[in-house]
Amino acid sequence: MSSPHPHRTPPLDTLRELVPGAELIKVRANPNNWDQAMLLAAYTWPQHQGDRLVPLDHGAYPDDSHHTALTIGEFLSRYRQLPVVRVLQASAAAYTFLVELARPSWELSGGDSQ
Repeated sequence: MSSPHPHRTPPLDTLRELVPGAELIKVRANPNNWDQAMLLAAYTWPQHQGDRLVPLDHGAYPDDSHHTALTIGEFLSRYRQLPVVRVLQASAAAYTFLVELARPSWELSGGDSQ
């Protein structure tokens, strides 16, 4: 019993638990060992399309960097091909991704224009 467009997916739930309230996160990981990962930033969507992302206070970030690295690494090793995962930078030593944990409010209220 799965709906065609689930609003919440278990893979993203593990990342949502790392930074409650975050709608996007920026992460960096070693492509040769995904468990060497770190959370770089967490954001919420702006109120209006085209505005800058709103950074979350670092106080919202998890304290346990080892658990965070393993959680991000496991997610990337399995799910980096999902459409909500975008590569921002790539090199032999590190990939930087932006992961969308929630849709922006203007897409939810205005419908899907694509």
